[in-house]
Amino acid sequence: MFLRIVSAVIFSVAGGFAGISFSEHLKSNLELCHKIQEMFLNSKIIIRCRADDVYAIATEFKNNKSFEKLTFLNELPEKYSPEEDFHEMWSNAVDSQKSIPDDIKKILFDFGAVLGQSDIEGQLESIDAISENTEVLEKKYSEMYSQKGKLYRSVGLLFGVMIGILII
Repeated sequence: MFLRIVSAVIFSVAGGFAGISFSEHLKSNLELCHKIQEMFLNSKIIIRCRADDVYAIATEFKNNKSFEKLTFLNELPEKYSPEEDFHEMWSNAVDSQKSIPDDIKKILFDFGAVLGQSDIEGQLESIDAISENTEVLEKKYSEMYSQKGKLYRSVGLLFGVMIGILII
């Protein structure tokens, strides 16, 4: 009987952890949107104030500690090389980070395609448009987290308890 009670408690805890894990995944997507918005704001400042090229922007992003979760930035070149296409390298780098959902990747692909493609005002306007799309996505993830986050935590714990009761 003692073994059954211990296994019931273990399954209950495991169910709770599974629910928390799913909830944290939603939260990480929301935080990722916040970081990307911050990255867009920083890039606008860099472009407007210093008129830097894409390589200087990539270097600035790499050195910014607040973008540590955006690991794809580490794969970007810091200096111009004639045999490398920055935009292609940006796309490959974004694609290599598997933890980014596809809808956020699409926004990052669009951002990478805009960098360095026009004059300063054109880049800033394009970044503003992409930023608006990110805000919409951020609202979506915020709603999902507020609605489904509690649900995942509750259902995970309830399924764990249910399995625990079935064991007893």
